[in-house]
Amino acid sequence: MTNTDNKIYQPSKMIHIRPTHLLSIPDDFEEEIKFFMPPAQGAGSLTTIESVMLLKLLRCVEPTFIFEFGTYKGYTTRLLLENLPESNVEGERIYTLDLPEIDNIDFQGGDKNLALEALNFKRKYLNSSKKNLVKQIFQDSMTLDAAQYTKKFQYIFVDANHEVSYVKKDTENSLKMLADSPSCIIWHDYGNREFPQLTQYLDDLASDMTLYHVEGTMLVFHLKGVEVPVRKS
Repeated sequence: MTNTDNKIYQPSKMIHIRPTHLLSIPDDFEEEIKFFMPPAQGAGSLTTIESVMLLKLLRCVEPTFIFEFGTYKGYTTRLLLENLPESNVEGERIYTLDLPEIDNIDFQGGDKNLALEALNFKRKYLNSSKKNLVKQIFQDSMTLDAAQYTKKFQYIFVDANHEVSYVKKDTENSLKMLADSPSCIIWHDYGNREFPQLTQYLDDLASDMTLYHVEGTMLVFHLKGVEVPVRKS
């Protein structure tokens, strides 16, 4: 299948939708969002349209709790934090996980260099007045015990180590941690030439669960309890 990026994706049950399909889902929020200019480097960060798609999904599920695989420099953490829907729940609401060190870790593409950059970087969310709502976890996600978070999170973002064994493990844990609907899991870097095994894994996963790829982005999501409009054939 060819999408609007002129990228060729292997035949699968992945559903390719346009950003307008996702944006057309009704929500109860005002138009205004809090946004930050993307970093110039690009690598390791989201594009503007990807950031908007994340916020739209945030509005769709109105999460009490969020889990992020891959803090990196905290750009996405800050974006979600500043647009987090209000809740009566006290204490930390965004859990974000990143590697404490990179020794004996398998990486793919440019991930090792990005992980090195993040080790001594002051995460962007730490500049927020709402930083007390963030729980930073420094742990190899391969060792994460998902049982402690069973069905806790309405919103999960997977954008950590892109080596396929990590993507598979993070996905398996996400499915255990995902709350009842409305809720969603989002993956980043689908279609990224650096991570062909990740793309193939998600294409294969689309045979077992409903997955949507937002054209013009590297985002794939699974959304429970909310109907997603798709293009008519």
